Amino acid sequence: MKTISLIIFFLGTPFVFSQTVQQEEPQKPAQLLSESKVNDTIYTPPEFPGGIPAIRKHIGQEMNTSKFTESGLFKSVTTFDVNPDGSISSVSTTGNSPILNQEMDRIMKKLKKKWKPATINGRPVKTQYTMPMGLNI
Repeated sequence: MKTISLIIFFLGTPFVFSQTVQQEEPQKPAQLLSESKVNDTIYTPPEFPGGIPAIRKHIGQEMNTSKFTESGLFKSVTTFDVNPDGSISSVSTTGNSPILNQEMDRIMKKLKKKWKPATINGRPVKTQYTMPMGLNI
C-alpha cells in the first residue's frame, strides 16, 4: 500500500505543480511605439523640441567642464517634472560626481525652452521625467 501511494504521489506531483502557458498576442503594426494604450487610455510621453539629440546638444553646449578637477567617467541621473504648460520643475540630480550633479541641476533649472507635455487622452498632464547622463573626461 505504501509503495502504491508513493508511486501515485510521484506521478501526480508534476500535474499538481505544472504551469499553464499563455500565448502573447502579436503587437499590431499600427500601434505607435511612442504611445501606450491601457484600458482605453492613450498616453503620450513628454518630449523636448527636437527630441533627445536636441536636449543632449544643449547640455553639451552649456556644460562647464573646467570645474572638473579629476578625470574619469562620471554618471548622473536627473529627475524633474514636466508640467502641463511645458515648463519644468522639481529638478534633482544624483550620481557619482557632486560637480556633475550641480552642473546638471544648473543647466536644467536655467533651461528656457518649453517641453511638449505628456498627454493622457489628448489632455496635457504633469509627468516625472528621468534623464541619465554620462560624461567622460
